[in-house]
Amino acid sequence: MYTTRMLSAAMLFLAGPAFAADLLPQLVMPVSHGISRADRPTVNRCNEAIAQWAAPYNPVAVETSLTEPVRAGGARIATLAVKIDYLRQGGIEPRSATIACTVARDGEVSVAVVRQG
Repeated sequence: MYTTRMLSAAMLFLAGPAFAADLLPQLVMPVSHGISRADRPTVNRCNEAIAQWAAPYNPVAVETSLTEPVRAGGARIATLAVKIDYLRQGGIEPRSATIACTVARDGEVSVAVVRQG
């Protein structure tokens, strides 16, 4: 309890009156293009993982699109073209990559960069 009280006091001092949730990075959910109804659940899980990964880096916009149909097997694998616009001191910094997102049968999601740029 002592640590929690100290942290709360420090947050109030540094940030002014705010709720703890206001201090967490804001999730910007990706907008997806070209996704079939059958592939939507897999892409949604991947989008959640992408949003959580990008949140600490100040994204202002995230877009994803499938580069090929979702592959099924023991897990479902979606290859996505991802575009993220980050807010930087000098303005907006666009980034893009192709990623392979794997959704295991137990729902665990892993993301690997296939190609940047």
